[in-house]
Amino acid sequence: MEDAAIDAFVQWFQSNGGYVDLQVMGITEFSEGGRGAIALCDIPKGYTIFTLPRTLTLSTRTSPLPSLFGLDAWRAHGLHKGWVGLILCMMWEDAWAHESDVVNVGVQRQDDIRTTWGSYMRILPTEFDTPMLWNAEELEELQGTAVVDKIGRDDAERDYSEKVVPAIQTSLVLFPPSHHGTWYTLEAYHRAGSRILSRSFTVSRWTVGDNVEENDPNEAEVDDHLDTPIESSMHIDEPDPPQLENIIEGLDSNSEDDEEDDPSDIAMVPMADLLNAKWGSENAKLFYESQMLRMVTTKNIRQCEQIFNTYGDPPNSDLLRRYGHVDLVRLHPPSSVHTHGIDGDVEMGDDKDPETISCLGNPSDVVEIRADLIVHMVKKSRSGSKTEDDVRARIEWWLDEGEDDIFVIGLPEPGSQSSATLPPEIISLARLLMLSEADFRIAHSKGKLPKGKLKKDDAKESKAVLEILNDVFKERERNVYRWRCGNPLTHLSQDDEHLLSLPETLIKRKRHAVVVRLGEKRILKLMREKLRSLLAELNASSGVGDKNTKLDARDNKDVNGGKDTGSGRKRVSGLEGDQGRKRHRK
Repeated sequence: MEDAAIDAFVQWFQSNGGYVDLQVMGITEFSEGGRGAIALCDIPKGYTIFTLPRTLTLSTRTSPLPSLFGLDAWRAHGLHKGWVGLILCMMWEDAWAHESDVVNVGVQRQDDIRTTWGSYMRILPTEFDTPMLWNAEELEELQGTAVVDKIGRDDAERDYSEKVVPAIQTSLVLFPPSHHGTWYTLEAYHRAGSRILSRSFTVSRWTVGDNVEENDPNEAEVDDHLDTPIESSMHIDEPDPPQLENIIEGLDSNSEDDEEDDPSDIAMVPMADLLNAKWGSENAKLFYESQMLRMVTTKNIRQCEQIFNTYGDPPNSDLLRRYGHVDLVRLHPPSSVHTHGIDGDVEMGDDKDPETISCLGNPSDVVEIRADLIVHMVKKSRSGSKTEDDVRARIEWWLDEGEDDIFVIGLPEPGSQSSATLPPEIISLARLLMLSEADFRIAHSKGKLPKGKLKKDDAKESKAVLEILNDVFKERERNVYRWRCGNPLTHLSQDDEHLLSLPETLIKRKRHAVVVRLGEKRILKLMREKLRSLLAELNASSGVGDKNTKLDARDNKDVNGGKDTGSGRKRVSGLEGDQGRKRHRK
């Protein structure tokens, strides 16, 4: 993007009520992450870098398109649900911003068409590396990971063909046929969806108590004070300071109430979405008042440091799926104790030796274990002992009790003495599925699920639970290691680490896939080791010899060729259809 486009954007931003301190913040290109914000001088903690009015955000609440289209017709086309309405607004703004006969923003058009965000649309990225846009060969590199099932391309393209295409054919004025071939194609639809997924925020209506401000169409809860340290502002009770709320929260794909989310809360926030994000590096946050959004530093920032705005520290599987990049930091120094985040981020293009690569990753990486995999392994190990109706009754009870159907397991916490942690919920589900019919009836009548821990006084049951879970993790591990298209290839952890040490041999997308699957392999290896350790302890305490357990020396070889190398709610998949996470990051 040429400097002229950025200059025009800044001028547009300031002329429409936005303020940016150009003495402290600059916009530049970085070798990793593309365009971002940089500190032009030392910036103290608690400093306001820029502000913008709510009216400058772009959403279905602020865009004129729904009203011009007709609200009844908007709903009739299903544009009021999910992201498809905002995607169409983005496509519409893009079309009118770039067509040669409408290059001047803010100019009245026929039938009261007014293009407001033209200068903003012209600086948005046009290319993305999210798996939604990968071809079949590239996606093969992700097979076996948690990414593939969440892409949701089919659902997204169904919305395009069933909602967007019929909608643009209803008005030759709003959607001139000359625009269709460029600005309303499936490619343009994916581009708009990728922009929303990677850059949007949740900007709710502003409320005071239980009442919505009549003059402000936005809503938010009040919980922060600007003039107090941000880390402790929720605990300060002062009478008069302006009240703000951290609005880093974006769409949450883990929400149990996705159907109740208001799609009009999802908004593009000019200037705020220029800030990049990086694991453990947040130094600025976006806050809001009744009429204004405000970006405030949360740490002292040194001159020439990048300004980062991050919500949480997602695993690389989520980073790749939503934003098309991955984070690499030092998990621990070579040949030393583990210390997450040492030496900060690592440039993806840097040449690294295999020993260094083995110390790199994302401390927030996770592995997802589906409940149906546990069910499958229990049924496989106890063939004929339980009917389909019996298993179904147990699963229905599990879900009725509000329990999870996907278990999310991460790396040990920094400084933890434990190599891995087996979630109690996964033990509880395994025990439930393994109960005898009589014991299940008793437990169900009492309304108490089995506890999420092994029974010390029942070595036989505990051993059976551990063996089932070992089979579960072994199968999950095989899915990651198994070669694509059914050909045998192990994809050992060491092989992936070797690939990462040779960056010149990998294109970006394959390199990112290697990073994601390597993160999963490491966690699965730790869990297998944990299970072997638990079983060894059980055998030692109960006097059972190793020869009586499935986890014998042959099993220790697993898929690594004999070399040692907390749970969450159900996820909603999809890109444009993905009900995102609580702050979209670039």
